[in-house]
Amino acid sequence: MEEASKQRKERLEALRKRKLESDTNKNNAGEDGDNIENPILKFRNYTPVNEDIRSISVVNIATPKDIAETIESTAETIAKQVKEEEEKKREEEVDLFNLAPKKPNWDLKRDVEKKLAKLEKKTQTSIAELIRMRLQNESNEDASIDLVDAVNAQQKADTDGEESE
Repeated sequence: MEEASKQRKERLEALRKRKLESDTNKNNAGEDGDNIENPILKFRNYTPVNEDIRSISVVNIATPKDIAETIESTAETIAKQVKEEEEKKREEEVDLFNLAPKKPNWDLKRDVEKKLAKLEKKTQTSIAELIRMRLQNESNEDASIDLVDAVNAQQKADTDGEESE
């Protein structure tokens, strides 16, 4: 801690010496008169009343014509750029709403379709067997019924059964 305080004191003394040297250099230059520059006066908020000061200073009052780019114009250009970028992104992106199916259960139907195809084959074979059995039973009873009539009767029975459910 003592070392840190000694180093700090040394730095402060060095700064004081530099400041004194620069002050003496300014005073010497002021006595010579060679290094003094005329100050440039800038009046940003008001126009001076004194004619002498007015002639020395340069007063540039900004007009709307002088200001080429305002905050509003910059904001408008940025807004236009953002809109254009959004439109480009929308064009590039795939519209998922149009790709999605209309019904929410499409995936269930897709998965069950294979199983239903197998069941459909089995039901057709079982219907054919039932028709054959009926024809055999009926052929024993009455040989006059045709195969076409039996199939039509079976279809009517199936449709009536589906409507009742």
